[in-house]
Amino acid sequence: MTIPKAVSPATLTPGVYVSVDLLAGAAGPGSAPLRVLLLAPKASSGNLTVDTEIRAGGGEATASLAYGSGSVGHLAAKQIYRKYPTAVVDFGAPTAGTGSATLSITASGSPVADQSVNWLIAGRSIDVPWLAGQSADTFKANAIATISSKTTDLPLTASSGGTGVTTLTFKVTGNNGNDCKVRVKLNAAQNGTEAVAGAATLTALSGGSSDPDYTAIATAAGGKEYHYIVPCLSNVDAQSASGTANAKRIRTIMGNVGSGLNAKLQQCIIASTGALSATKVGAIGLNSPLFEDVDVPNALSLPCEISGREAGARLAVVSIDPAGNRIGEVLDGIYGSIDPITDNPVLATSEDALGNGVSLVAYNVSGDPVLIRPITTYSLDASGGADRRCLDVQNVDGAFIVVRDIRDNLPLVFPRAKIMRDVPPDGDPPDIEGVIEERDVRAWVVSRIRQVWVKKGVVQLQAFEAAVADGSLIVAVDDGDETQVNLVIPFKIVKPLAKFGVVGQRFN
Repeated sequence: MTIPKAVSPATLTPGVYVSVDLLAGAAGPGSAPLRVLLLAPKASSGNLTVDTEIRAGGGEATASLAYGSGSVGHLAAKQIYRKYPTAVVDFGAPTAGTGSATLSITASGSPVADQSVNWLIAGRSIDVPWLAGQSADTFKANAIATISSKTTDLPLTASSGGTGVTTLTFKVTGNNGNDCKVRVKLNAAQNGTEAVAGAATLTALSGGSSDPDYTAIATAAGGKEYHYIVPCLSNVDAQSASGTANAKRIRTIMGNVGSGLNAKLQQCIIASTGALSATKVGAIGLNSPLFEDVDVPNALSLPCEISGREAGARLAVVSIDPAGNRIGEVLDGIYGSIDPITDNPVLATSEDALGNGVSLVAYNVSGDPVLIRPITTYSLDASGGADRRCLDVQNVDGAFIVVRDIRDNLPLVFPRAKIMRDVPPDGDPPDIEGVIEERDVRAWVVSRIRQVWVKKGVVQLQAFEAAVADGSLIVAVDDGDETQVNLVIPFKIVKPLAKFGVVGQRFN
């Protein structure tokens, strides 16, 4: 029988080497904290050093300083900390993309009675009064002042673009700005000559022309293990299947450190607000159990806010239950579609999304956005056939936390031990100081999983006991290097309750 190995017997460097097969047929957190790496282009007011600096965050205010108030990184961080206030988050920034996304709103005329104008900016509703007899230019000045007073929660700035013209400019250059939607309209019927033009219906800013390259900053963060990496991608970037798409770049970087000595068991969360058809392209291109791609078509919130909220929500759950069920969770704090009835997916649309690696969002009867089912982007096997072995993200959360726990505790339980093969029971010598046998390691692993992870409802009891009984749980000194112990620990994560099938049969 060939034993899978996480390290070659020819390797001389001591340590605990790790490999996790998330696609195997059978297959309290460790000592390290659950960290998040937030990567986002910064605004001009942010003080991060791009492409090289990884800075420890300490709450929403520190994100404001790092990325700039109201920037995509700041807004994503606000969502993370809102859902999980004690989150351990590191900040990093790539060089931003090029091109400023802008939109001009033109006011003209004057009302004869008091009027007000509603500005809907990335889901935030702002009313600006336009008093009787006030000129369009006076109204413009009031609008600029009102919008500027809310800068910490808005991803854009307002400035004068001429007589009666308010120019809205996204705070971060590049394609991210093109995802910001605005609508400006009179709150009441026109009573004089007053009018506003430029965004009578939801209108996206335009002018962003490229995306950052996250390679350097993601590589710079390689010294730490992060539970979740959250890059603030634009819709164009998140929905791309190109080899130069940033999600693919991050997948490569994660893969390079995902096994062996100091293996980093990491996942990545991205989001988009574009059409499902486009989001599927990016998800299928990734096809990875380490990624979650949340799609809220036509959402008013920015993609970065959705990915930040998802990271915070997952942290809040896995810190209590690594196999927690989040199916149907209301996405509080997220501005969904302005038309939730039209954008509420039918069953066929939901099946299409979930079958192609997209965590799609629907709407409940109150019009609140609801996460249908948080899944990984893995949907196809090597032959291109449908593969559901790693559907729900809790399969990965649970598996990684269990393996982290074993990895982090092995050196603590057996510090500076000496190892030998199991002595047959009839010739078992008395305890030898500092010497352990294979059976000692095996007994600890079995006890740890039974007493911690089975009891917590993370590891399936029946499957684990079967692995213990049939010998598929292996602890063995290596034949080629007697200083190496190989562990193979088959386990299954307890599944989320997703649906009921009820058949009613009336009879007399």
